[in-house]
Amino acid sequence: MAYKRFQNTFTESKFFLPLAIAVAVGVICLYGLVEKGWWMQLTCLAISTLLLMILNSSHQLIRVASQASPAMFLLLMAAAVFIIPDLLAEIMTLCFIALLFMLFHCQQRDVSPGWVFYGFFCLGLASIAFVQAFYYVPLLWVLMSTCLRAMTAKTFWASILGIITPYWIAGPVIIYFMGTDVVAAHFTKLAQFQPLGDYSMLGEHEWLAVGWTALLAIIGIIHYANQGYQDKLRTRLLHEMVIVIDIATFIFLALQPQHFTMLLGVAIANTCLLIAHYLTLTHTFLTNISFYFILAITLAIIAYNTWMPSSNFLSVMATQACSFLPL
Repeated sequence: MAYKRFQNTFTESKFFLPLAIAVAVGVICLYGLVEKGWWMQLTCLAISTLLLMILNSSHQLIRVASQASPAMFLLLMAAAVFIIPDLLAEIMTLCFIALLFMLFHCQQRDVSPGWVFYGFFCLGLASIAFVQAFYYVPLLWVLMSTCLRAMTAKTFWASILGIITPYWIAGPVIIYFMGTDVVAAHFTKLAQFQPLGDYSMLGEHEWLAVGWTALLAIIGIIHYANQGYQDKLRTRLLHEMVIVIDIATFIFLALQPQHFTMLLGVAIANTCLLIAHYLTLTHTFLTNISFYFILAITLAIIAYNTWMPSSNFLSVMATQACSFLPL
């Protein structure tokens, strides 16, 4: 049996996720949860975390009992706290995690059109918030054929039906209240592109969050390329699917950075599955040191990206407290 270091004990313990929840909720509160009423965003984040917990346990993405995936998801979302106020970005992230949750259930199953329909229904919902989510469809079809071994005529048409069903439901309501011009403008965005690699809209906070997420993704991918053989074939195929989607998301983000807030949540959702595997199942001296560095740098980025909002929040609280003093 491999020697367990602190990183293994901590990532397999029942304390990692509650601590991550406390950090994430504290950061969002300092950023303005109560005063700006971001309750829907917080709800989407909570459901996303719950789905990742179920996804990790039901498909045994990590060979041992661990809640490192949802914990790292919350920490990375806290590091990118500036995307929390964007409700559409939170919906996109939630729908994409739900998509993975559904599609993973159809791996190598003879009867899987239902899971495929529900998965692409979630993608259809995501496309209402972010129409460029349609760009993932051809990639998902390829991955269904190669990684899930579930691409048949029935699942293909189930995916088509799943994508268009949200529009069948929401379309008449939207057209009735807002007219057909809104629908036309929504789909024309698919053909609208900004200059490639125009990063002028990204500040230092955004670069820190996306750069750190990309670095963790690289660490997770390299680790799985070297150590993934220890998992079952089914688990390896699921991780390969996550890796491909993660790489495609970062390429999309690099080419069209104006979609930064919509894509970073998707990248975090995939990256947390990869880096959690690394943190939980490696046990060398160097990986134990890297575990401390990863947590320390993540917490440092969280502190830096919330410093100004938290300063404003604390100053307002101090001012209100002083107003009650008999001065």
